[in-house]
Amino acid sequence: MLGASMAGAGHSEGPEGSGAVLLEPAPGSLLVGELWHPDPSTLTGQQARQVLTDVVAMRSFLAAVEALAVERVRLACEEEARRADEASAGSRAQRFGGDVGRALAVSEVAVAEGIGERAAARLLDAAESLCGVQLAVLDRLEAGMLTEAHARVITDETATLPEAAAGEFGIECLRRLETRTGRRRSPAEFRAAVRSLRERLHPDSIRARRARAEKDRGVWVKPEPDGMCTLSAFLPAEVGLAAFNRVDTLARSRRDADPEEARTLPQLRADALAATLLGSAQDGSEGSVGEIPVPAAEVVVHIPIGTLLGPEEEPGVLEGYGPIDAATARALAVAAPTWQRLLDSADGVPLSLGRAAYRPSKGLRRFIEYRDGICQFPSCTCPARRAEADHIVEWEHGGTTSAANLQLLCRKHHALKSLGLWQAERLEANPDGGAGDLHWTSPLGGHAVAGPLGREFGSPRRRQSPQNDPDPPPF
Repeated sequence: MLGASMAGAGHSEGPEGSGAVLLEPAPGSLLVGELWHPDPSTLTGQQARQVLTDVVAMRSFLAAVEALAVERVRLACEEEARRADEASAGSRAQRFGGDVGRALAVSEVAVAEGIGERAAARLLDAAESLCGVQLAVLDRLEAGMLTEAHARVITDETATLPEAAAGEFGIECLRRLETRTGRRRSPAEFRAAVRSLRERLHPDSIRARRARAEKDRGVWVKPEPDGMCTLSAFLPAEVGLAAFNRVDTLARSRRDADPEEARTLPQLRADALAATLLGSAQDGSEGSVGEIPVPAAEVVVHIPIGTLLGPEEEPGVLEGYGPIDAATARALAVAAPTWQRLLDSADGVPLSLGRAAYRPSKGLRRFIEYRDGICQFPSCTCPARRAEADHIVEWEHGGTTSAANLQLLCRKHHALKSLGLWQAERLEANPDGGAGDLHWTSPLGGHAVAGPLGREFGSPRRRQSPQNDPDPPPF
């Protein structure tokens, strides 16, 4: 009952005079029971520390319950995908090009927990392992004898093991949870011990595992605050190390060549990487870590005309990142090899082609890309420029090719909607006249709301006029 009561949304005072907090399940929850504990602000430091220990045990229990629930969702989604495939005679499922049941389960878990789909996919992998070959690990987790972090180490390190070996390996991992002196290993220590054990006992050669792992190589960018981002890459070890050594050598040579260089070594490495990728660095030259050139290709920036011409300082929007300062937006615009105008409906953008054409025109597509910004499925952040145009009310059911009836979905979520596994409905337009949000319904009864990014066209100060000002000044 411990974990069940902790997941409730409400709380109130506990037994009279106890100064305790009582946690209860939210209305409509399937959870049963209640939990109360002393208000931590009234406890001694030693007692409060004990509360932290209790919380860890509760998290372990909840992680076990979560794994069981996620696994049940996966099985239910596989059944829904099978029904959809039979209903469409397999014709639409072929377009998907993947495991429809798993993709549906990932979307269900992501929306239900309010997390990204990568995190949801990791939850699915861990749950399938814990509820399958790693039942011994699940039992320890449910009893609070194993932390969620330790359990994650085991599921991660056994993910690529053959099923016949994974269960026995998991039990061997549990034996390594403590040192010979009985000390519990920290999650970081435990991962190092388990990884070493895995390398020794893995039935496949490291060459074969390397060949499989190389298929997952890639490069990602993560937006960060204040106009920055993190660029990361998953590469073969020798390639990644060689790349780092190269930028390190360039950075150190620059520092050695100029005793008055003010940049730190990490800053010089970052500038060397940027200069090399953007084509300005010369191999081993002293000037290879100089001024970073303004990107002149493969960058999309939206900039209000007032900002472009200089009088205003409204931020621009860097596609795939977000708002950037006006000066950077102007510099990118000056370096841009091509320009495209994006006008609102009053200036002639065809916001509706009715039933005259199935595919949107270039102008309409460009308008929707800017309006939506990203895939319109909840929790998905795929850039709109890589997404597919979708009729919310399907074309064959009388839907029109209009801005109000079009949305942009990545290929995966477009396929799930086309298969009838997720249903979308456009809500009423926003008060500012922008397109309404989208209400999504899943085959398991889940509901979520997504919608356009709500970008504005031009400066808000310039668009507002005294005639439509809801609260005009008193003069």
